Amino acid sequence: MKIDSKIFTDINFITPDAISKQGNRVFEDYLKSALLELETSDLIKETEKEKIKFLSEKLDFSLDLLDRIAKIPLNSATSATVGDFLLAQAFEMEKVAESLPEGALKNLYKESALYIGIEAEKIRQGYYQA
Repeated sequence: MKIDSKIFTDINFITPDAISKQGNRVFEDYLKSALLELETSDLIKETEKEKIKFLSEKLDFSLDLLDRIAKIPLNSATSATVGDFLLAQAFEMEKVAESLPEGALKNLYKESALYIGIEAEKIRQGYYQA
């Protein structure tokens, strides 16, 4: 088999042209774009951590409030006020949970928000009035 030497005469014919079009900062531009992608992914992870922390605090507070409500007699005005407040908490939790990536944690927070919403509606309608 014979190899034609014309093929190998200008082996790097693409490289100088590509460098001259983009300037001599090809690696620097590539590095900047890679670092920007890393910072963006880190920012997304931090945002998810903040959302999870927010949801955990809301869930803790709402469950604690439900425990306290179970121990005291409620009248119709108090029931409506507490029910509306808990319902707003549940809607807010569900809205934030929707923005989490798919997984068990998202399902847990969505189901918790649903549970709190159901209990809030029961309180609002007077199921737990004395």
